[in-house]
Amino acid sequence: MNDMSNLSNAVVSQSLAGRRLENKSVILTGAAGSIGRYISRHLLREGAKVTMTGRDQSKLNAFVEELAEEGFDAENITTIVGDCADPQVCRDIVSRAVDTFGKLDVLVNNAGAAGPKYTLRDIPFTDVEMRAAGTDQTMFDSAMNLLGAPWNMARAAAAHLSEAGTIVNVSTIFSRTHYYGRIPYVVPKSGLNALGKGLALELGEERGIRVNTLFPGPIESERIDTVFATMDELQNIPPGSTSQEFRDLMITTRNGEEGLEYRYPTPTDVANGIVWLASEESAAVSGHHVEVTNGMQVPAQSRSQLVSWPDKRLEDLTNNVVLILGGSDYEEALTYAERQIKSGAHVLLAFRSLESVGHARSLIQAKGLDEIQLSHLDPLRRESVDRTMQFIDDHFGRLDGVIVLPRKPNGHYGHSLCGATDEDVENFVREEVVAPVAFASMLASNLSRWFGKCEPPAITYATNGSDTHGNLLNEVIRASIEALIRGWRHEDETLLNAGELDWAVRPNQLVRYDSEDKDNLTFAADWAATLTNRVRQMDPINLWIPKSIKRATGKESMPTPLMRVLPGLHKGKTAVITGGSLGIGLQLGRYLAIAGCRVLLSARSAPKLEEARNEIVEELRGIGYPQADTRVSIMANIDVGDPKALDALYDRSIELFGNVDFLINNAGISGAEEMVVDMTLADWNRTMEANLISNYSLIRKFGPVMKDKGKGSILNVSSYFGGEKYVAVAYPNRGDYAVSKAGQRVLAEILSRHLGPEIQINALAPGPVDGARLRGLGDAPGLFDRRGRLVLENKRLNQVHKAILSDLKEGLSVDTIMALAANDVANLPSGNDMPKALTRLVGQVIDAGGAGNSSRFLMHEGIASKLVDRLVNGGILTAEQRSAFMDAFVDAPDPFFDKAESKKSAGQIESGILNRLHLHKMPTDEQVGLSTVFHLADDIVSGETFHPSGGLKFDRSVTEGELLLPPSQTDLNKLQGKRVVMVGDSMRKELAAIGNGFVGQDVAALTVLTRSEDSARELQHAIDATDSVAFDVRCVGDDIEGALDH
Repeated sequence: MNDMSNLSNAVVSQSLAGRRLENKSVILTGAAGSIGRYISRHLLREGAKVTMTGRDQSKLNAFVEELAEEGFDAENITTIVGDCADPQVCRDIVSRAVDTFGKLDVLVNNAGAAGPKYTLRDIPFTDVEMRAAGTDQTMFDSAMNLLGAPWNMARAAAAHLSEAGTIVNVSTIFSRTHYYGRIPYVVPKSGLNALGKGLALELGEERGIRVNTLFPGPIESERIDTVFATMDELQNIPPGSTSQEFRDLMITTRNGEEGLEYRYPTPTDVANGIVWLASEESAAVSGHHVEVTNGMQVPAQSRSQLVSWPDKRLEDLTNNVVLILGGSDYEEALTYAERQIKSGAHVLLAFRSLESVGHARSLIQAKGLDEIQLSHLDPLRRESVDRTMQFIDDHFGRLDGVIVLPRKPNGHYGHSLCGATDEDVENFVREEVVAPVAFASMLASNLSRWFGKCEPPAITYATNGSDTHGNLLNEVIRASIEALIRGWRHEDETLLNAGELDWAVRPNQLVRYDSEDKDNLTFAADWAATLTNRVRQMDPINLWIPKSIKRATGKESMPTPLMRVLPGLHKGKTAVITGGSLGIGLQLGRYLAIAGCRVLLSARSAPKLEEARNEIVEELRGIGYPQADTRVSIMANIDVGDPKALDALYDRSIELFGNVDFLINNAGISGAEEMVVDMTLADWNRTMEANLISNYSLIRKFGPVMKDKGKGSILNVSSYFGGEKYVAVAYPNRGDYAVSKAGQRVLAEILSRHLGPEIQINALAPGPVDGARLRGLGDAPGLFDRRGRLVLENKRLNQVHKAILSDLKEGLSVDTIMALAANDVANLPSGNDMPKALTRLVGQVIDAGGAGNSSRFLMHEGIASKLVDRLVNGGILTAEQRSAFMDAFVDAPDPFFDKAESKKSAGQIESGILNRLHLHKMPTDEQVGLSTVFHLADDIVSGETFHPSGGLKFDRSVTEGELLLPPSQTDLNKLQGKRVVMVGDSMRKELAAIGNGFVGQDVAALTVLTRSEDSARELQHAIDATDSVAFDVRCVGDDIEGALDH
């Protein structure tokens, strides 16, 4: 590694001596190396007993003698020689440490050579190539030295490490940056990064063993200056460029000869970091990457998540030639081939063994895919790769895409890092780490065949899907290939700039294993075809498949036929959309933009809006819209319940567009999701403000502008549960939401006569929409899960409330109600102390059984709080008694309801919805958005409600029809002796007529509550109450609840 002998005392400043590692037994590989020497001294100075390893006994002996001369105790040192790439050597090292010091506490994997220092095209992979290149290592040697060796040491040490032991892997910050001509070094080091995290996951829980990885930056020395100077020369860039590039990544200056300056870290910095990670001071740190770089700002990974299905409309691979290097999973390889063929490509499907070719031929014949050509290709044999490239050149004269799949499927090497065999480690490193580099090297060397004949080919590596066991090995493969791609991209760009290449390739890696979605493979194969199309070129290296494809994309596939007619449908128009970051609002914005609109999306979340905008803009570019980034604007921090935010939205819209053609009132909230009796007035008002009043406010703002222009369209996004003309739809536990949505619909019906003829106004009323909100966002439960739980909770709440009300008629005392705070059915009053209805309910609760706690406890805290609120509002308990009840309440443990019972309830709601759909499936956000964009093209409809709901059936109950006949005298007689409360302020004649009607039916009491004194006085005189009726008129202002309490 680096020669530190020439460093000044200032550079190698020592840490304060301590005893942080007193009597700790430590294995340190590469102990006599350039940095290892500093680590050794720091470990010994802190009290450790160190087993030093290396590959040169004389070098180790000389170093130990040097340490003894410095005063270190030789009794605390033992040495052993060997190459840790050999697993038996690793076992011998561990045995020596345990035999000498009686235990093993810490393993520091520090050893590692620099590897062959060649650019991708010149890396030696065989002994012949190594000798020809004048180096002492092949790519495989380097990978085993830098990745296989630490893995072997960890496997050997794991069983012997003490509980709460520690492993520290020494990587390099260059494993996460480009490092010109050093792919053989950075690829295994990047794999080591993932190995460390995997070991932490595997060893942490069962053994308490911590595993961390330390990332040194470039180390202060003459050697690093020489290395960087060589890189400058190789890249044909000004001297000092490489050094300055890495210094520019730092954020911390340090004292130097000229004061504070950007400097490289020292070996002492590295040694201090390792001592800290090895000591108890870092006991809470595991699975972490600790950077010793003076703050170099380097991303942990180059990644992006694919949050949409690729747009296949303009994907045309006709006459394109695609090479797919398959692994042992023939079905997966064929899936990738089929997606390429579907878009018109010629596919050459190659496998690494003749046996695999035979299996694939049988599958191809069975599937009738005779257009696929098969070949044998061993990526570790240059002549095999060259022969395939020659075949492609002879038969096609071009190469447009390359897809590389893993050699072996999940499980072939097992799933455990520590449980891997010696053979597993060696084969894994050769086939999954070295072979991809070898293929890349040989492919890169052959690409000059097609300079000037075609565009640079799209090169896509793809991981396996999830192994359902933590994906520890998959992550090592991903990290290794990421480093390969980063280095390949940088080298090609450098050579292109130097005029040595006609074009540079920009490979990507599809990362599949984070998702167990059934559509995972199809999604990845579709994206591989889209990347081959080369219209969308992705800068991030790793393209991750989302955990839930349907939730992330809102769809399962692209509706290609419909999408072909969208562009230009609303050309030249403008649209303002509230709630435009997710769901229907996002899809409306997307499709309106595709249809030619310039769109302003507003919402509360800036990150979500940015993500939505970027996705739409990228899609518009793919379609071919000019200046796509100017066609979609966003405005964050718009809460439609805030009048000032609505003013700001209007001002921004007029400033941006001048005239607005479409106003889409989409934003809203789900509401309190409570029974009306349990809902607070504040919650009710919040729902009305967000869902209804905001619509009216924006209509008042935009309406005059549209009128002046002579054209405009307004759409209120309501809901099926807002009903239809003359149709009321019940929505239990969602009264505030249903009323607000009915208001949106009615607003469109009423205002259509006032806004026309210039302005159309309609309502959109979908039923349940199968999208992110329905299924749940992040850890938040979806609609069916929430409603399923709410149904169970309200059922129990209503049962308890009903029993109390029933027993009150039989003389139930407040003390007995207060005793219910005991909650545990075993501790509730029994026998004569418990009234009949409550006794019966307790029996039903016990008999219900189930895995939850709802059969042992009457309520949980939330249910109890709602119950006592009802009893206070009903005048049964006082506010003080409510507080006392809740203070004494014994809450039920979680879960209250059996999870299976909650799932069953949610499932019943979902199946109930599906059974009401003629099409037996709920529309997605995308489907609703798409159908609505076509609906908006109809300029002859106003005051109507559009229902894209999957064919939702209406139970039509015409409310006007129920009032056509007068009530029977029998029904009227039931009013005798009743107490009646009327609430109202306007329509005083009607109120007076109703009041006199009640008086005429001999009610016992009639109370009228008004807001204003004028109404109270007028109704006092207009209602002719008899002496037999207790009549009272009161002006209560807005305090209706207080008046009802009295």
